[in-house]
Amino acid sequence: MTRNWDTSQGQPAQLTFPFTEVDDIERCLQARTGLRVVIVLTNNVSTMLSVKKLRAGKGVQLRLHRMFLAAPKKVIDAVADWVEHPRSAQAGAVIDAFIEQNRHCIRRRRESGAAQPARGVCHDLQQLFDEVNQTEFGGAVSARIMWGRMPRARRRRSIRFGSYTSEENLIRIHPLLDQPHVPRFFVRYIVFHEMLHAYLGIERTASGRRRIHTRAFREREKAYPDYERALAWLNDSANLRRLLK
Repeated sequence: MTRNWDTSQGQPAQLTFPFTEVDDIERCLQARTGLRVVIVLTNNVSTMLSVKKLRAGKGVQLRLHRMFLAAPKKVIDAVADWVEHPRSAQAGAVIDAFIEQNRHCIRRRRESGAAQPARGVCHDLQQLFDEVNQTEFGGAVSARIMWGRMPRARRRRSIRFGSYTSEENLIRIHPLLDQPHVPRFFVRYIVFHEMLHAYLGIERTASGRRRIHTRAFREREKAYPDYERALAWLNDSANLRRLLK
């Protein structure tokens, strides 16, 4: 059962952040419906929610756009009603209204190489960039910033949080950081790290090898106000496990 949710119905729902990860939504929906619910998060640009019966056992696979990580209880309740009653007009109206309010989270398909939106579901990269640019670089960094593309689903053992491409003067931040449980100060630190690359440039040795994390880079990075706090969050293995799930 699939519905392509449009954005033309209902009134906007209040955006809150009651859930920290997919498991929370699954448990809530299972308690409400009595079904086994397996959620697959997507960045789909056309289908925000679809339900399919599982082949084995009493349960459903629910494909949800990532915006639903930030859905309030009213919306999750409506999703539960929709799972049980796929033609429910009342549940459909609530879900449509939530999508309408969060339509900025739908990343439209663009031509190859074009930037993805900087405003995510939970974190606005452009806002963070502008803050860091003023407080740490005096407005001197002119790079563009965007969320990177979500890689194909697979079991990950590592994650590259960000990158800076000097040829494009472009910063990309991994989209897995755009989640409620990832603190703003950590995303801000990753933005700072990549901006520092843009600010200092890429050095090369006499043989032509790139030198990225130079002594000057390390010293400037360690002077960043939230450096120790960001490093502590990064070094907590529980945080990394949640990101790599």
